[in-house]
Amino acid sequence: MSELGAAAAHPDYPMWSSLLRWSLAQGSDGTSASPQGPMSEEKRKFLEGALKAMGEDGAERQRAIFEAVQKYVDGAGDADACVDALEQLEDDAQDLDAARDLLKVGMLGLVLKAVDADDAAVSAAACGVVAVATANDAEVQNGAGQQAVDALLGAWRRSAAREDDGWGRRALHALCATTRNAPMEKRYVEKDACEVLKYALLRSATKDGARLAAKAAFALQALLADDPGRKTHLGSAINAATRHLEAPPLFADDVAADAARRQLREHCARAVARAGPPKRAEQCAAAAKRFLGDAARAAACEAEGVADSLAVLEGRES
Repeated sequence: MSELGAAAAHPDYPMWSSLLRWSLAQGSDGTSASPQGPMSEEKRKFLEGALKAMGEDGAERQRAIFEAVQKYVDGAGDADACVDALEQLEDDAQDLDAARDLLKVGMLGLVLKAVDADDAAVSAAACGVVAVATANDAEVQNGAGQQAVDALLGAWRRSAAREDDGWGRRALHALCATTRNAPMEKRYVEKDACEVLKYALLRSATKDGARLAAKAAFALQALLADDPGRKTHLGSAINAATRHLEAPPLFADDVAADAARRQLREHCARAVARAGPPKRAEQCAAAAKRFLGDAARAAACEAEGVADSLAVLEGRES
């Protein structure tokens, strides 16, 4: 069992003092499975210092957070209390050191158990913690590892089965943060990314769906920006992005939904332009031109969105 799993399974896990005793007994740095052995003085000082720095109020707050998540994972807790605790963890994880602390003490393993929850609100909140903790941090990404990717893919597929686009957006955000430039990214791109992004790109009819699709389009163009050769694994997703430029824009009586669709089209344009071949970019540019006039008459902001997409495709914007 990995140390992430061992920490979450510890019988006294909700109690911070027990968590300290558990962690002091381990021999690795908490980022990966490894044989037990003598604990480094550096880690011992970190754990003892963390408790002292918290003080009684801080330690009690952490105990309450851990207990709320653990009780729910064990089947005896309240979903609302668990969501509230996870949202507090997400706020804490904005700090880089705090995010790494979640990994060092094993709390991230418990969060991944919450990602596996069938309750959409709990799973989405847990995805939010993973996304913030792993973003731009190789140490936490590596510690989370393929275990996190598998849990997030499971959450994504459950959200898709229920057509819950808000949950899906949180899962997709976490997948992107966890895999970006990490050892797990190659497997994700070659095996799962096309399925995930294609589905998300087709969910633009509602406000939540438009926000999900925009997130997917951004993820697609980011993957292609890092390595254009990935287009061989992302063909269906690229085709889905192309269709957003070839079809008339959708309008809604909702500023947020229209803004999300504008972002969606702009990110799709960048993705298609990066993927090539040039002939495809020319086709999309021609399609954008056809709808520019109609969009301008319908709404100024929509016209700006099409114009921005057209500028990208014609090479006027990098």
